Amino acid sequence: MGMCLDTEDCRFQNLDKARFCAKCGIPTQGALLQGRYEIQDLIGKDSSTITLRATDHHEELSVTVRALLPEKASKEERDIFLQDAELAFALSSRINETGSIRVIDYGQDGPITFLIKSDVDVSVTEKSTAKRRMTVRVGSEIIQPAEAPYGDSEDTISSTALRPIIPKESHQIPKGIPMEIPQLVSRPHLLGTGNDPSLQQRYELEIPSVNVASATTYNQAGRKEVSAAAQSDELKGERDWLAEGDRAYELGNYEHAFSAYEVALEHNAVSVEAWSGKGATMLHLGHVEEALLAYDQALSLHPNDPDLWNSRAHVLHELHRYDEEMHCYDQALALDPTYMFAWSGRGMTLVEQNRPEEALLAFDRALVLDPTQAVIWLAMSDTLYSLHRYEDALLTINRALNLDPDNAMMWDIKGNILRRIQSPDQALLLHEHATSLSPDSAIVWFDKANDLRALKRYAEALTDYDRALSLDQTLAGAWYNRGNVLAAMHLYEDALESYDQALHFDDGLISAWYNKGSLLHELGRDEEALIAFDYALALNAHYSAAWNNKGLSLFALGHLEEALAAFDQATTFAPEEPDAWYNKAIVLERLSRTEEALSCQERATKLEHRTN
Repeated sequence: MGMCLDTEDCRFQNLDKARFCAKCGIPTQGALLQGRYEIQDLIGKDSSTITLRATDHHEELSVTVRALLPEKASKEERDIFLQDAELAFALSSRINETGSIRVIDYGQDGPITFLIKSDVDVSVTEKSTAKRRMTVRVGSEIIQPAEAPYGDSEDTISSTALRPIIPKESHQIPKGIPMEIPQLVSRPHLLGTGNDPSLQQRYELEIPSVNVASATTYNQAGRKEVSAAAQSDELKGERDWLAEGDRAYELGNYEHAFSAYEVALEHNAVSVEAWSGKGATMLHLGHVEEALLAYDQALSLHPNDPDLWNSRAHVLHELHRYDEEMHCYDQALALDPTYMFAWSGRGMTLVEQNRPEEALLAFDRALVLDPTQAVIWLAMSDTLYSLHRYEDALLTINRALNLDPDNAMMWDIKGNILRRIQSPDQALLLHEHATSLSPDSAIVWFDKANDLRALKRYAEALTDYDRALSLDQTLAGAWYNRGNVLAAMHLYEDALESYDQALHFDDGLISAWYNKGSLLHELGRDEEALIAFDYALALNAHYSAAWNNKGLSLFALGHLEEALAAFDQATTFAPEEPDAWYNKAIVLERLSRTEEALSCQERATKLEHRTN
């Protein structure tokens, strides 16, 4: 039996052969990460990460392992950690000054998401004389590098280097998700309000004939033309305008349907069917308030119709009047507790209100009533996925696929789940199948590229990102991940162009701003880098890595006081990050604030070398 390395908070006694603690998930002493890095002991721990000392048996060197705490890391945090580690790994290939810190590896093993940091030793320095632009070297008489001395230089002044920070926290992304675009089930499918015949066949749904999905453009001229065609009162009386409206609606000719329902109401103002048809048509034409008035009129004539309450709920959803929408579902279910579409619609709204546990109960009720609804199994899988219940999500998406095996979107989602549970090779097989079923879908090509990126098959990933963008050039996530791949391939100028495209279509992608700034600093374009870091910080003022790297650019430009202010912010938001303290020490030394510099250097050393 071996005690967990976390002897303060865990202290779990694991079996001798266990690689990871069965309680908290961190590696055990002697465990090999990726069959290469042997864990020696725990150096430090904060709220979200651990730092471990390890031996690299490929190079027989001592290395530092920085890893996310398995129980506390969300999927977004793991994605962002790996993306930032990948960028740091790519940039580190150009770091070759003795004593500098660089990222030599990163990845996932079991429950652990990690990166490996190492010193650059003398042998590396001797092999390469390439100019290092990731960190700025300054002369220092008092600050010694936290990692190791810079060799046997006879100079009395030791060189030190500012250090970029690899973010370890999750950053809130107001718009978009960089790693992948989630496949969301559309409301019409769950509400039973879609009228697309191909969708009816695809999802095997019984779809009411007078309910609607999304809106098109209202054509007033078309309405007048149809009315003119029926200008004779005698002709109006001879035609069945209600049936004509229904036929036009089913064919998607909503302007004609609207005109027909209007004429039908001229002849019979208390026709529930005509008011309902008018409401459905107005919603399709984008006149949501008028659609609500039509459904209200229909309900005043027939208040005990659950279909009308369900349709009214959908209109209220479009108006973002969610409390009233939920009341309509309650009314529909009070009239008919077996009304499946009311349960599924209720579940979808609960998902959008960030009430996933309640949504699962609603989906479960719908599936008890009709377990053949593949689209509801899909919605349940999406919801379980959002709760990080990946195994359950996999089971439910399999139920959906059993019912609809030719659905490319479902194969795509199953592939995404497999990638989340660290099986990108299996995910790739499913996404290849999805592309064969739906070769014109930008999303499935995008997700296939994400698998290839996870497998570090960068050239192939780049090809598939380009394929996705040829189908949908507005796909910001594809531009962003394409930039990450180009950065990993050391094609920095091309990566910048890709980040710019991502930000053109979604300027809320905080990681794109951060990566763009880091690359610009790497290329010596620090004025431009500052702009990018400021955009990232405008989106998240607590983004410590952006504060740190902004400090690097300010230092490179000679703005020492501003650089110090940036490093102050970095240490405030990441007090356990040694690199930020080290950078702060260098700037203080340059400002002749010796005692403060030594204090920060001591803090950095303690954080990074507790085992020494």
